[in-house]
Amino acid sequence: MPWTVEYVAEKELVLVTQSGEVFNQDARAQAEQIIGLLHQKRCDFVLVDFSEARLELSLANLYWLPDYYSELGAPQQVRLAVVLPRTGYNLEAYQFYQVACKNAGYSVRLFDTREAAEAWHQQYYPRPQLQQHGP
Repeated sequence: MPWTVEYVAEKELVLVTQSGEVFNQDARAQAEQIIGLLHQKRCDFVLVDFSEARLELSLANLYWLPDYYSELGAPQQVRLAVVLPRTGYNLEAYQFYQVACKNAGYSVRLFDTREAAEAWHQQYYPRPQLQQHGP
């Protein structure tokens, strides 16, 4: 089903939106695009809005996703906010995914609304600018 991955410069985050069913091939393709943008934009925050999605990945596939992130070179300091589906469909799978990511060293939090996820991001944004010291 339809999904997008984009960098939102004014918020310094990678935004993923998905509607409809999410299968393993979707999750892996999204990961490739997300990690590419994280490196390209030197970003460390991802907001995944699955409020209109239906997660159809098996627990085994969810378990191996963090390893795939590592294979792709995902930065360990990345923070991932996941907005849960409004229908409450398959919530246990999201909780399992959160634990699998945590065990792999990734910071993942689950939220009921996009506003709550963005508020978590606001705790870290804007990041303080490093001061340049001249010679």
